[in-house]
Amino acid sequence: MKKSILNLSLAAFLIIAAYAILSQSNAYAAGSNIAVVNMQKVISMSNQGKAAQSSLKTLVSKYNAKLLTMRKKIAAVQADLKNNGSIMSATEKAKKTKEFETDISNFTTEEKRVQGVMSQKRFELLKGIVDKATSIINSIAKKDGYILVIDRPSVVYRANSINITNEVLNRMNSK
Repeated sequence: MKKSILNLSLAAFLIIAAYAILSQSNAYAAGSNIAVVNMQKVISMSNQGKAAQSSLKTLVSKYNAKLLTMRKKIAAVQADLKNNGSIMSATEKAKKTKEFETDISNFTTEEKRVQGVMSQKRFELLKGIVDKATSIINSIAKKDGYILVIDRPSVVYRANSINITNEVLNRMNSK
């Protein structure tokens, strides 16, 4: 008898505690604010993002010109081997073949180096933009009482009223 009273008391306590917790969390969820931001748009449409894109485009043009010059040299050596290889002496042909192989190796090495430089530069430029945007997003979230800000590509549905992308862009471009 004492055990059943104790079990009933414990069950009643657990039910009351669960109800209190659920009602508190439902009230908290109902009053919570969630915002959505499109970071890709912020990065590409901000003044800093446009400057970064321009800087990267200039750098790509510079490196593409250098790689194109190297490609033309390789093509010229290859054409010379193809057109004149049959009339070249064995030593001359071996020398041209070695030059061709060295040029290809140099081109491949340079191409990898350029890709590394471009990746590093892109990372550096984007990091600064993302850090600034994150700081602005944190400021907006604190000011407006948002408890969660989600990047838009992860969101299936959202009301337009919770999209803070334009506010972030305006602040990014005003500073």
